[in-house]
Amino acid sequence: MRKFPKIDLFDKVIDRCVNELGYYSDGGMSYRLDLMVAHDDIGLDFKKLLNFPFNDFDHDIYGLACSIDRLERKVMNDFVPRCALKEEV
Repeated sequence: MRKFPKIDLFDKVIDRCVNELGYYSDGGMSYRLDLMVAHDDIGLDFKKLLNFPFNDFDHDIYGLACSIDRLERKVMNDFVPRCALKEEV
């Protein structure tokens, strides 16, 4: 399991999702679950995600919403968010 990001940074990303996007209407819980699964599976740069322009931010969050398998705890469909951490070799 990857190290969890700083909670204040994570919460700012969730707040931005809730305020700027409308994919879920559960107060941010689904965004939290999607981002936690994605970070555990492939690793996300939350600072980069938070500071993205709207189009890039929307691309990553929407792509994750469509590609997360919460039961398997995996990002499916070969989706790679633009804020993904570089793969370690």
